[in-house]
Amino acid sequence: MLAKRSIIEILHEILQMEGRKKTHIQYQAALTYPQVNRYLQGMSDRGLIEQGQDDRGGNIYNITEKGRELAKHLSLVMAYLELDGNHAA
Repeated sequence: MLAKRSIIEILHEILQMEGRKKTHIQYQAALTYPQVNRYLQGMSDRGLIEQGQDDRGGNIYNITEKGRELAKHLSLVMAYLELDGNHAA
C-alpha cells in the first residue's frame, strides 16, 4: 500500500513526466481518474503544463517553462522536508 503523499509530492511527480499521455500519468503517479483530471486541469489552468499531440495525434501533456521552474522549487522543498523517498515519515 502506498503511503499518503502530499500535494507537493504529487505535483512534483507529475512535473517529471514530460510528453506523457493522461493514462500514463495516472498510472505512474498512482492516481484515480478523477484525481488525475483534477490535477492536470489545475496545472493547465495555472500554466504549468500544456496539452499537445504526439506523432500519432494522441493527446500528451508537456511541461511549460513555468512548470519547470516550479519543479526546481518543489525539489528544494521536498529536500528540506525530507520527502525525497529516502526517509520514513
